[in-house]
Amino acid sequence: MPKNIDRTTFDESFDLEPLKVNNIFQSANAGNVKRQSRLANELTEKDPAIAQSWSVRVASIASCPWEIIGGADDRASRIMSILNSIQPQYDTGLVSFNKFLQFLQTAVLHGFSVSETEYVDGGTAIDGFRLYSQALFSFANSSLPVYQDEDGTERTPTFPRWVYHTANNSREAEPLRSGIVRPLAYLYAIRRHFLIQYARGVEKYGMPTTIAKVDEFMYEDNEQRQKVEKMLDDFTYDGSMVTIKDQIEFEFTDAKGFDAGVYETYLASSERQIFRIILGQDSTSSAENSNRSTAQVHNLVRADMLASDANAVEGTINDQIIKPLVEAIWGDTVDMPKFRFRLKGVSELNEYANLAKTLNDAGLSINLDELSDRMGMNVSKLLSNNEDTNE
Repeated sequence: MPKNIDRTTFDESFDLEPLKVNNIFQSANAGNVKRQSRLANELTEKDPAIAQSWSVRVASIASCPWEIIGGADDRASRIMSILNSIQPQYDTGLVSFNKFLQFLQTAVLHGFSVSETEYVDGGTAIDGFRLYSQALFSFANSSLPVYQDEDGTERTPTFPRWVYHTANNSREAEPLRSGIVRPLAYLYAIRRHFLIQYARGVEKYGMPTTIAKVDEFMYEDNEQRQKVEKMLDDFTYDGSMVTIKDQIEFEFTDAKGFDAGVYETYLASSERQIFRIILGQDSTSSAENSNRSTAQVHNLVRADMLASDANAVEGTINDQIIKPLVEAIWGDTVDMPKFRFRLKGVSELNEYANLAKTLNDAGLSINLDELSDRMGMNVSKLLSNNEDTNE
């Protein structure tokens, strides 16, 4: 069994600067994705703003209810039962369908994701999914990811056992360039330097050093000097010194040259940029930029981003999970059931219902198939024998 976890003893993000980021991305552009993938994972560990906003982006898909719709006879219920019955297996590393959905979302950060479906009973059921670290794959000599084993052996993932998912954005044809790791990495590289300088300034100017000026005989008496140093250590925390009185003079630079506000302004601004890159907005994450109208607009942007993520995941599930199951069980894909997220909230459903009622009261008809598709649920009407079932 090929390994699915990338073990590393060093961080690509250590002492990260723009030039190092550029070198990592140039390597990825040539197909060697390992360093870029490792960097993507580390960014979610080292920056609180990235960690918080990325967890929200992933949770938006992980917590979204889903359903299987359409299909002839009992196909939808059969597929639903198969997916719901998948249980995590800690001894083999297989995960459930819901955990698999969450993993697909990592393609937004990395640009792509690769996983493996463990089929059983001749492909008519699924035992679980094995998730693979993106760092284990290469695009060096292929337009598709090639798995690289520890012994150097390469193998190309094949359909339908392997699931290949890419991010849904303007550079979808170039998965190694499409992940949001790229703008985040440059932003983090500059942001960490500002944070270091800010911390150094606070330490240098915000925590003054205590100086004890003693007579020369006490300074040269090791025992007496140790007593003074011990005394200083007992009531100071940020460093102290003992000097010979009237013989050694120290001059400390004035704190006027350090403007903490400059650093705080940039760090706050870069944090908002992180929220915009990952969530498409910053109002729900940054209270200082929030008001009701702004939050409503930003929630619409975030809803569009969720719909885009959901659309990409739905396409992968239907093409690479549902289709092979349907073919294995029924031998064809005619009238194949579809996987779909239920994205409509109660308020939005009420708006559609009120619209339908208004149109009906005005004597206008509405297509029930189109209404069902927009509401994300099956809408039907009690009909007389002479009524058109689609009106």
